[in-house]
Amino acid sequence: MRSSRLHTVLSVLLIGITLALGWLTQRVDQGIDLTANARNSLSESSESVLRAIKTPVEIIAVIGPDQQQREAISTLVSRLQTIKPDVQLTFINPDTDPAAARALNVTSGGELILRTAGRERRLTNLSERSITSSLRHLNREEDRIIAFLTGHDERSPTRISNHDWSTVASRLDAIGLVSRELSLVSEPYIDDTIDLVVIAAPRGAYFPGEVASLNSYLNRGGNLLWLSEGTSNSASGPGLQLLADTLGVDTLPGVVIDTNSQALAADSPDFVMLDRFPSHPVTQTLARPVLLPQAAALAVTPLAGQTTLPLLQTPTSSWTESGFLSGAISFDENTTEVAGPLLLGVTIERPLPQGTQRIAVIGDADFGASQFIDNGGNQNFIEALMLWLTGEFNTLDFGTQSAIDSTLTLSNNAIVLLSAAYLAGLPILLLLIAGFVRWRRSRN
Repeated sequence: MRSSRLHTVLSVLLIGITLALGWLTQRVDQGIDLTANARNSLSESSESVLRAIKTPVEIIAVIGPDQQQREAISTLVSRLQTIKPDVQLTFINPDTDPAAARALNVTSGGELILRTAGRERRLTNLSERSITSSLRHLNREEDRIIAFLTGHDERSPTRISNHDWSTVASRLDAIGLVSRELSLVSEPYIDDTIDLVVIAAPRGAYFPGEVASLNSYLNRGGNLLWLSEGTSNSASGPGLQLLADTLGVDTLPGVVIDTNSQALAADSPDFVMLDRFPSHPVTQTLARPVLLPQAAALAVTPLAGQTTLPLLQTPTSSWTESGFLSGAISFDENTTEVAGPLLLGVTIERPLPQGTQRIAVIGDADFGASQFIDNGGNQNFIEALMLWLTGEFNTLDFGTQSAIDSTLTLSNNAIVLLSAAYLAGLPILLLLIAGFVRWRRSRN
């Protein structure tokens, strides 16, 4: 009798504990990510962006019935909802509800539409970074404006061609950096609302008044990206020697040749590929090499009141070639050619009462052209550089690291040992086992 009562009490307690655990699972969401680098959790950057948004977020996924795509979107949004519960996700199938898709003016292939506080961003690729960048953009009161100077045959952010920067401009727009063209003839005063001015390898000379406008902008603390492919004081150059003297940076004559890069791009002796970078916030997250076609080297004179840091640097196997790029090419001593290592990019920081002024000078513009933007880490490099120059430095801390066991690197000895084991050892072992089995059967 007593045993029966004890069993009853234990059963009631077990049922009560089970119900309590079920109740807790509906009200408490807590988990532990044990994967390498916490790849199944949101980054700290994403969490800070979500906590900064005070209004509800609506995500509309206009995609087809592909269940795998829908599960991927739902999984990512569920991670967002652990930090911000008022993130709402809605699916619209354009095949079964074409009227709703047309009302949203969705492009073919599907889109993710993010809305909050009356603002909207559209994405065609799904990743934590793209969503986080878009949410940061939506939560910002104003866009960051990048003005490309025009009127001197510069690279254009709007013209669609292989050597222009229209592809870069469209991708930067997705992370809240809006590009436009600016003529110093029609707009001689560079407005303070512009976050970054870009001089994209001009081929024609600037008028003195344009140079004065540019100098005034810099004196007021404006940020600048100067893509320089020729010497500043040449007769046919852009006439920017005043700017070069102000920054302490000028372009050396000739094109950079690197024998190490020639082994990777044999058909293009003037292509430079860099996979080692000086320590700098812009390059700290780069995992792939940067390709610079027909780059020029920089001569740098450190000036008082500013901090000049190397950004891109070639190895000792490089030099500036001033001759024709045909036949056997080699470094010529006792000439104007300069042996490596060479600086291809530098950054300048100036402390000002209103903040820090940031300037970058790079001896190439082709690395950001539509023809080369998808080579190596060019896109990531430009994105990081633009974010750093416009002051969006906190965006650079975003990085989804690869799992530490995602790659396997073997030494030559290990490769030989494994090859011998699988190609010789394993077949011999199987033959021995077969021989032993046959011997046992013959004895029986």
